[in-house]
Amino acid sequence: MDPRIRQSMNEYYDERAAEFDEIYTLGKPPGSVKDPELYMKEARVLATIVRAHCHGDLLDIPCGTGYWLGFYAENCSAITLVDQSENMLRESREKAREHDVESITRFFRGDALEVQLEDRSFDSVLIGFFLSHITDRQMALFFRNLRNLLKPDGRVLILDSIWSPFRRSRPKEGTTNRRLNDGRQYEIYKRYFETADLDRMSKSYGMDFSLLHEGELYIGFTGRVRG
Repeated sequence: MDPRIRQSMNEYYDERAAEFDEIYTLGKPPGSVKDPELYMKEARVLATIVRAHCHGDLLDIPCGTGYWLGFYAENCSAITLVDQSENMLRESREKAREHDVESITRFFRGDALEVQLEDRSFDSVLIGFFLSHITDRQMALFFRNLRNLLKPDGRVLILDSIWSPFRRSRPKEGTTNRRLNDGRQYEIYKRYFETADLDRMSKSYGMDFSLLHEGELYIGFTGRVRG
């Protein structure tokens, strides 16, 4: 990925931290919104999936604002939150306090593609809306590291953006501009997934994936290391 685009994305998400949750709570994504309730409805579906599939010693990478923490916290014996943005981690710390899980939560500031964590440490890993912002080469690196982090029976839960008729007015993959509430714009890389991508990803990254949710906006699927 062009380093300029990567830097722009890092700056965008750092600056967006305070308003990021609005996409789930108000149905207010960056850009125009035709149906806010659709965003909130699908966010509620994803929350149910998170509650059902995230447990034990959990890694949330990258964690962003920690929005999903409120849905998995009660299932976890330990929580590790990783993000490159200090502002995002600040939001996550507040949520850990709100849900009274500070004592079992670790925070790491670092690139999700590079952070060093203990091998075979995690029962479950949540990857929320990250894969759609990295290239195939970066994804191969990410999954190679991820396979080493999972316990033998560990599972990943992936939430991301789906390529559906709702999205067809935009490119399926490429760079695009994102706007903050104050009008500032940043260039980011974004791709959208189809259910057919699960087979390709399974073959490429040594994991078996199972579809849980196929909506108009979001896709959710679980994965485990093959063999």
